[in-house]
Amino acid sequence: MAKGVPAVRFTYENYRELPSQRTRYYTGIRVVYGLTKKLTVGFSVSGSNHHRKKFPIDLTNYFINHHQKNFPQNPYQVEGLIASLKYRFLAIDGHQRHFRMAVMGAAAKSFIPHDAAEPRLGDNSGVEGSWIATLLIKRFAISLTNGYLFPFKYKDDNQGIVFKSGNSRYVNLSLGYRLIPAAYSGYSNVNVNIYMEFINVNYDKANMSINGQAYSFDDYQNYDKYIYNSLQANSYSELRPSIQLIFYSTTRLEMGVATPLYSQSYLHFYPMYFVSLHKNFFNMKKAANKKL
Repeated sequence: MAKGVPAVRFTYENYRELPSQRTRYYTGIRVVYGLTKKLTVGFSVSGSNHHRKKFPIDLTNYFINHHQKNFPQNPYQVEGLIASLKYRFLAIDGHQRHFRMAVMGAAAKSFIPHDAAEPRLGDNSGVEGSWIATLLIKRFAISLTNGYLFPFKYKDDNQGIVFKSGNSRYVNLSLGYRLIPAAYSGYSNVNVNIYMEFINVNYDKANMSINGQAYSFDDYQNYDKYIYNSLQANSYSELRPSIQLIFYSTTRLEMGVATPLYSQSYLHFYPMYFVSLHKNFFNMKKAANKKL
């Protein structure tokens, strides 16, 4: 983000749970601000109907049946809060091209019990660190992100439950191409971009204990294999093709879908649809005065 520029981003994800066919959805609102020309700070809050407020007393029944249609639906609730910092340490800019690199750190506080091995900030309390490299050449952009996510333990002292999702490593590759306009004539030009993300994630298995005794997930192999697999270590790749529209150089709308490429994520079902809206609030009057 440019110095002194605030922005807000709204994200929505939607998929059908199997076998219940119930709709699961996620919403997130993120506010960012350009603290300096190199440092951006962010704060976000997320909510979903993915989880229960607490683990129920009958854990076996919960893990075996919570994707079944006759199991009580999860309420929509606030999942967690995330604070982030992004620092751009390299910028090589030229005419219609640039190469930039940045590092990013984030920390989250979750209010719900996550029940899968694959972690996600907001679902999990934890910390995350990554580096990002972006190359732009005329109408083509490529971005590479490499990061690590370390979830903290969820503790329910009343029931003596301690649940820990696995540590996660990811490498994501993004490719984008500007279809319209072929050449800019002004800031009011509408941009139409096509976009493809390759998401590649590796994470460790989940662990749980009750009153200090290790809890085994092995019995779940005889029931819903999705539940058992969601608690095990895994590596997967998925594709996320999307279309991106930019209006007046300040408002960005993205629409896309996630589909598995190698193995799959057990954090969500497929296809998963997502929409995001990002708005920058430039001080146009201040910018005009600077030009004068």
